[in-house]
Amino acid sequence: MRLIAGGTSYGRYKAGLEIVLDEGWKTYWKIPGDSGIPPVLDGAASGNVADMDILWPVPSRIKVGQSEILGFKHAIIFPILVTPKAKDQPTRLAINVQLGLCSDLCVPMAADLSLDIPAGGSRAPGVELLIDRDMALVPVAASDGFKITKISHDKGQDGKPDRLVITTRIPDGYGEKDLFVEGPKDWLLPLTVKQPSAKVSDQQFALTLDGLPEGGQSKGTDLRFTLTNGEEAVEQVITLQK
Repeated sequence: MRLIAGGTSYGRYKAGLEIVLDEGWKTYWKIPGDSGIPPVLDGAASGNVADMDILWPVPSRIKVGQSEILGFKHAIIFPILVTPKAKDQPTRLAINVQLGLCSDLCVPMAADLSLDIPAGGSRAPGVELLIDRDMALVPVAASDGFKITKISHDKGQDGKPDRLVITTRIPDGYGEKDLFVEGPKDWLLPLTVKQPSAKVSDQQFALTLDGLPEGGQSKGTDLRFTLTNGEEAVEQVITLQK
């Protein structure tokens, strides 16, 4: 695990946390799935930094025993865009990393990493290509051909939780079409389940509104939806109406 930097983007330095995993090991996305430890990246100790934006490439579903996690195998770079306070001064990127690693067992780990970026940014074309590779899987804003088109809210019966049926339009890509949903921090939502779709152009997913805190209400709550085809990803924030 290391910090890397290479190139600039609209005045910001392109950097990243690179994690290389041994065969059989996985690490988690910001929403870990059925279980797991989401990564925490704290850059408070950095110097000459006006702003820091940590980006999250879209994950894959990974079977671990009877559960599914959202995460990464082999290697991943979490891109970091850094805006320096003074462009004519070097920048020190210092990140405290806390994350979970999973093989047969899942274990937490922590590390303090640092990297000095020269004034004007690091000129390392090979490193920049690595960062750009995983930055291409960071979700962008939804578009007409790649978005949620409808959400139906089904009332739960006999004490069961409510369910959302989410209709999406996802173009074909190199991987599986999928949908991940983030709720408020105190919500522990399950993963979505693919549903049969009436139209070839649509893909439907069901989400059980389980894992809400006691007394939690879905109406008026913002959910963040990440759609992917394994090649590209988009995201939408939608406020539930019921």
